[in-house]
Amino acid sequence: MTIFKDCPDGLVDDLSKLRVGIAGAGGIGSNVAMLLVRAGVSSMVIADHDMVEIQNLNRQFFFSDQVGIPKVEALLQNLQRINDAIDVETHIVRLTPGNASDLFGNCDVLVEAVDDAETKIFLIEEWSTAFPGKQIVSCSGIAGTSPLGEIRTERTGKLSVVGDHHSPLELGTFSAKVMTVASHMVAEIQSSIAGGKCASCTGCIPGAVSLLCNGERIPLIGFPSRMVENTVRGMVNSLKGADSSGSIRIELPVAGKKTTADL
Repeated sequence: MTIFKDCPDGLVDDLSKLRVGIAGAGGIGSNVAMLLVRAGVSSMVIADHDMVEIQNLNRQFFFSDQVGIPKVEALLQNLQRINDAIDVETHIVRLTPGNASDLFGNCDVLVEAVDDAETKIFLIEEWSTAFPGKQIVSCSGIAGTSPLGEIRTERTGKLSVVGDHHSPLELGTFSAKVMTVASHMVAEIQSSIAGGKCASCTGCIPGAVSLLCNGERIPLIGFPSRMVENTVRGMVNSLKGADSSGSIRIELPVAGKKTTADL
């Protein structure tokens, strides 16, 4: 009996061969780890220096009887309750410049899940420099109670950043938003393993395509083309007498000439 009977065999097989590094075992890291195990990932390296505290329980994958236990140890216990055959290497260590490559060097993907801006920066820079061909999924803007629809994924090369990209931690961290960001991060890893496309997407807009707004060029790299099409059709549909179900042509004036695109 397998818990993955409803999942595509090829994707589960690929995920089972993946080794994921998780830097930080708090709200994002603990939930990403849980979601990855439920997705089929069975090999991880998790590093964090903190203990479980009572105030963590509103959003992190821990329980009241684990308060006072190192987070990585408590997390391992909980992950093994989902799949007791997983291979998880844990490190009770503070992440510092220079040790990320040593800790996560044998991983295929790194999840950046820390809440300190300085640590985020050096983790991303160190990983991207040491392993330019390996994916890193980061988070930015996980706090507050703003609409979950603001959460998006921005991609630059092998770096994906998930969140609303503006909310500071001072706004408070709540389970719904933290879990949503964690879910998007896991979905980003799954999408990458599956070939880079989500089920409802026709592909992402090439990096050379930009939107011109008041003369400012805004690159649309990484934006799913289906998202852009649906947005345009929604705008057209709001116009009286317009029919968004037919073909739509966008004309943008660029350097004295018109550039067109058909949807």
